Amino acid sequence: MATILKSEKANNDSITSEKEIARLEASTKSGLRLDKQGLPLIPQPSDHPDDPLNFSRPFKVYIAVLVSGLAFMAQLGSALINPAFRQMAKDLHVTVEQASYSTTVFILFGGVLSMFIVPFANVYGRRICYIIFIIIAVAGAFVSAAAPTYGGVITGRVFNGIGGSVPLGIGAATICDLFSQGERGLYMGFYTLAVTNGPHIAPIAGGYIAEKLGWRWCFWIPGIIQAAMWVVLLFTLPETLYSRKDHSALERKSYTQKLLFHGKVLERKVHPRDFLGSLRMARYAAVLLPSIWYMTANTYGSALYAVTSSQLAATVFHFDLEQTGLFMGVPLSIGCVIGEATAGWVSDAILNAYAKRHNGYRKPEVRLYLIPLTTLLAVGTATYGYCIQTRKHWIDASVCMAISGLGTQVGTTMVYTYATDSYKPQSGEIGAVINLFKSIFAFNIGFYALPFGMKAGFDAAFSTLAAINLVLLLPLVLLVWKGEEIREWQGTPKDHADI
Repeated sequence: MATILKSEKANNDSITSEKEIARLEASTKSGLRLDKQGLPLIPQPSDHPDDPLNFSRPFKVYIAVLVSGLAFMAQLGSALINPAFRQMAKDLHVTVEQASYSTTVFILFGGVLSMFIVPFANVYGRRICYIIFIIIAVAGAFVSAAAPTYGGVITGRVFNGIGGSVPLGIGAATICDLFSQGERGLYMGFYTLAVTNGPHIAPIAGGYIAEKLGWRWCFWIPGIIQAAMWVVLLFTLPETLYSRKDHSALERKSYTQKLLFHGKVLERKVHPRDFLGSLRMARYAAVLLPSIWYMTANTYGSALYAVTSSQLAATVFHFDLEQTGLFMGVPLSIGCVIGEATAGWVSDAILNAYAKRHNGYRKPEVRLYLIPLTTLLAVGTATYGYCIQTRKHWIDASVCMAISGLGTQVGTTMVYTYATDSYKPQSGEIGAVINLFKSIFAFNIGFYALPFGMKAGFDAAFSTLAAINLVLLLPLVLLVWKGEEIREWQGTPKDHADI
C-alpha cells in the first residue's frame, strides 16, 4: 500500500512522501482505508467521530441533499419573480427594466457577500453561517413581499441575496467536507444541479403563481419554504468543519450540545488578510481559468434566457404569462437533468479508472475530460438565436435551449469538481470565487442582451456570445495537458491546509 501512496503527486488531496505515509498510517488505528475500487481514500478519514468523513452514508447523503436544497431555494427565490416583471412594474409604477433589477441586485449581493463569509465559516463553522444567513434570506423575502414601494422591494431583495450567498458560497465546501475525492463528483453534481436548475424551475412555477395569486406571492412562497428549511437545519444539520491537525471545540459534547453555538469550532483567529483569501485563490490557474469560462457558461447558457425569454416569448411566440414560464423553464431544466446524468458520476468513473492505471493517483485534470460535452452550450445558444431571428417554431427554440442547458450543467459540475480536487482545503474560497465571477458577470447581462439582439440580430448576437464561451474554453483544454505542471510550478496554498 505504501507503494501506491508514494506514487501520489503534489496536490492538496495527494500523499507524496514516506513521512506523510507514516503519518497517515499512524493517524488511523485500522491502517489505511480503501474505497470500493481498492484505492486509498483521499483524504484519509481519522478515527475521530466528529470527522464528517466518518458519518454514516445515509447521513452524509442527507446533509448533501439539505445543502443542495438550500442552494436550490436561494436560486429559485432569485428568479421566481422573472415571469411577472410586467405585473410588478404596473403595480409599482416603474418600467419593466426597473422591475428586473429585483433579480439583478439579488445576483450581485449573493455573489459578493460569500467572499466575506468564508473566513468565518473556516473558524466558527459552516453550521452557524447557514443558520444566521438563511434566516436573513427569509426576512428579505418577506420584506419584498409586503413592501408597498419599489424601494422597499429592492431593499428586501438585497437582504434576500445576502442570505442566499451562504449555500451558494460554502455549499461546495460542505460537499468536500463530507466526501472523498473518488466519490465527490456524484454529490457535487447533485449540488451543482440544484444551483443551476433553481433559476430554470423558477419561471415554470413563477408564471402560474403570478397569474393565480399575484406577483407578491413569488416572494412569499420561497420565503415560507426557506423558513421551514431553516427549522429543519436548526435541528438536524451537524457541523462539517473539521481539522485534520487541531482538536475541535465540539469534542466530547453530545449531539444536542453540538447544535448550540459554542463560538469557534477551531481555535484560530480570523485575520483581516483572510477576507482576501478567496481573491488569493484566483491567482491559481486551476481556479482562475475555469472560473472565467464558467462565468460565461452560466451567463450565456442560463441567465441569458432568464433576462430575454420573457420579452421574446411574448413578442415572437405571443405566449401568455403561464406559457412564458413554461417556455423559460422546461427546456433548460430537462437539458440540465440530462447533462448531469452524463457528468458527476461519469467524472468519478473516469477518475477512478485513471487511478487504477496510475498506481492510485487521481489526477484532478482528468475531470476536464468532459470538455467535449460542454461545447453543446455554444451550439444551443447560437442556434437559439437563429430560431428567434428567423421566427422558427417555439419547439425548435426549446430544443436549442435544452441543448444549451445540457452543456451548461456538464460544465458546471466539471468546473466545481476540478477546482476543488486541485485545492480541497481551500474549497470554501474556491466556491466563493466561482460564485463571485458568476454573479458579477451575470449581473450585467440584463443591460445588453436584448439591445444587442435587436440591433445586430439575434442570430448574430447570440452566435457572438457563444463564440466568446468557446474561445474561453481553450485555456481549459490546455490545462488537460499542462495543468499538473502549472499547479506544481505555482505551489500549494498555505491557508488552513489542514481542513
